[in-house]
Amino acid sequence: MGYFSFSTVSMKNIFMILFLLELIMMIAAPVMHIWLSTLYLNGRITLSILTNTLISLVTGITLPILASYIDIVNLPPDIKCATGSAGFAAIGISLTIIIIPLSAITFYIIDWYKRRKLNNTSAEN
Repeated sequence: MGYFSFSTVSMKNIFMILFLLELIMMIAAPVMHIWLSTLYLNGRITLSILTNTLISLVTGITLPILASYIDIVNLPPDIKCATGSAGFAAIGISLTIIIIPLSAITFYIIDWYKRRKLNNTSAEN
């Protein structure tokens, strides 16, 4: 008593953990893109917004496919339809296609205004 044993973990808990992992994999790329773009605007990294966008797009396509694969592999043997599992790929790739370009455009505009402001203040001095 007092130590963790895998025999005490029910299959319901394992499926819940896998589901949470798959949800994280679906939103990881857009969150990573926004976080890295913010770091770039603050001058903490030198990775450009374009490079960040390309890496995030590739990651945003592969991670939801991997999440679907993990879900399909872990389906109980009595389930014959994997349509819901394919939904992880569809939703994750849709989020990637919508959020990453919009945030890239937004951060590029912010960066452009920031550079323009710096150029204007340096020209006045």
